[in-house]
Amino acid sequence: MGYALLMRTSDGEEAVNPFRSLEDLLAAAKPILRTAARSPEPIWFSIQQVDLNALDEDA
Repeated sequence: MGYALLMRTSDGEEAVNPFRSLEDLLAAAKPILRTAARSPEPIWFSIQQVDLNALDEDA
């Protein structure tokens, strides 16, 4: 089990960034949020628990 930072733009584009722990996600979030803050388009974020093995199978 791990965590994913999901991002969605207003045009429906989605990105999933998986992390092994919530601490890893939080450590990586600062540059991601900084980049998003510079975007002229709104970006929605959510944090969800995910099965990392299932994500690996989808790739």
